[in-house]
Amino acid sequence: MTSARHEPHALLTIPEAAQRLHLSDDTVRRQIREGDLPAIRLGTTPTGRARYRISQAVVDGLLNRAAVPTRSAAERLQEVFAVLSDDQREALIVEAIRWAREGQEVPVSEGLSAEPSPEEIRTRFAGSRLRPGR
Repeated sequence: MTSARHEPHALLTIPEAAQRLHLSDDTVRRQIREGDLPAIRLGTTPTGRARYRISQAVVDGLLNRAAVPTRSAAERLQEVFAVLSDDQREALIVEAIRWAREGQEVPVSEGLSAEPSPEEIRTRFAGSRLRPGR
């Protein structure tokens, strides 16, 4: 009868895990203490500090998850807009502008409309380094 052979789990010390995760030893200890990083407590060191080991599988899982590229908000928005028709895009933009205006009051100076004309914009920015239309 053949017995199944069990391989021991690869366990890393805090410095080893910190090096692989590109973190400081103190950050790894804090993550363990806060429950963000699972670890096995083996007792204490002669100086009284808790002695931990972290599973290599946990560290590999964190590294693999971090390797997945994240999309920016602009990229996600472009994906959403790509499936909309022109009319749906226009309606969404109009609704966003309406929502933004309702959320905050837009100060209107006397003699100026809430939507300045291109001429009013040129006049307002005439002395500025940020000139529209350049």
